[in-house]
Amino acid sequence: MWVSRRLGAWIVAAVVTVALVAGGVLVARGGAGREPAVLPALDRAPAVGAAQPGIEPAPAPGGGVAPAVPTEPGDARLSPRETYKLAGPLPDLPDQARAWKLGSSVDAAHLSALATALGLIGRPKEETNGWTVRDGRRALVVHRLAGVPWSFGANIPGACTLRAGGPYQPGAGIQCLDPDAPVASPLSPARPLRPRDLPSRAEAERVARDLAGRAGLDLNGATVRVTDGFASRTVAIAPAVGGQPTSGFAWTVSVGANGTVQHASGWLATPEAADAYPLIGVQEGFERLKKAGPLGPRIPAEAPAIALDPCPAAAKVPCTAKPLPARVATVTGVRLGLQRAPALAAVGGARPGVAYLLPAYLFDLRGGWSPVRAVVAVPDRYLTRP
Repeated sequence: MWVSRRLGAWIVAAVVTVALVAGGVLVARGGAGREPAVLPALDRAPAVGAAQPGIEPAPAPGGGVAPAVPTEPGDARLSPRETYKLAGPLPDLPDQARAWKLGSSVDAAHLSALATALGLIGRPKEETNGWTVRDGRRALVVHRLAGVPWSFGANIPGACTLRAGGPYQPGAGIQCLDPDAPVASPLSPARPLRPRDLPSRAEAERVARDLAGRAGLDLNGATVRVTDGFASRTVAIAPAVGGQPTSGFAWTVSVGANGTVQHASGWLATPEAADAYPLIGVQEGFERLKKAGPLGPRIPAEAPAIALDPCPAAAKVPCTAKPLPARVATVTGVRLGLQRAPALAAVGGARPGVAYLLPAYLFDLRGGWSPVRAVVAVPDRYLTRP
């Protein structure tokens, strides 16, 4: 009798436990643990440098269009290759993480705070493609694109202008050629000199942090990196989102002589929580890293071991860049983070108004062209092929 009672109680307890577990599963699937949505077609190429706001042609201050600097696909001078090896065993990381959504709208207070932090006087002027604030030879351009990218430049000569034979196309940044300048000059340009009053790396970081903080960027958990350029020091501030480090979502501030902000760029969109996704695992992430294509275009400030003087002493001016050789990068660590991935343009060329911060493995590298490279960690079944 005692055995029968104990056996019956055990059976009842087992049934209750199974029911509770099943109920928990049902609750999880219907709530936080539901099947996440399939993402739209996204550009999942690794982010280059700290930030790439100029993804699409955008309005230049005063009119015209500021296209990205053209590069040839696979050009070894700007897109160096690298291979990867492990320094040791890969760590265990969480098996799921949340994605975040980036829209194309920004509130007026946030926009005004940025303009004020940059020292610009004037109200933002709303245009079809975004907003502009121009103060003499300085200007802020905020694009109505996914993530709300913005860019600031000082010493801008004026709007892009036309002349016989077609328009002058602006080059890097938003400067345009003088329409009355000769097409070619028999005189060689003078060799550029590095400014004497460049701030220290610590001072440049202080200037950049102060600007970002006054503009409303949350610096808690942000990753800050300072690189040396020829005429400035570039500070990249990658904010944390949901407690995770980010790649391709940074603010960059170019600090020149006497601590003056020469150029700056970043993102104004506020990330919105999206679905949580299962992850492929660190080992599979390393396999994706090995299969990744060459890095995108680099500039001397981003690539280590490149001479800061744009031309060697014995070279003719102007000189041409030498190809960047392939490198073997050693993986010294890996962290779970987020990588910005904009939606690809729809049929007809309409600009997508959304981007995502996708769960990604951030591989720390030694000896490569970049100290960190991100690999999307979301399984293929949730990623729409372009």
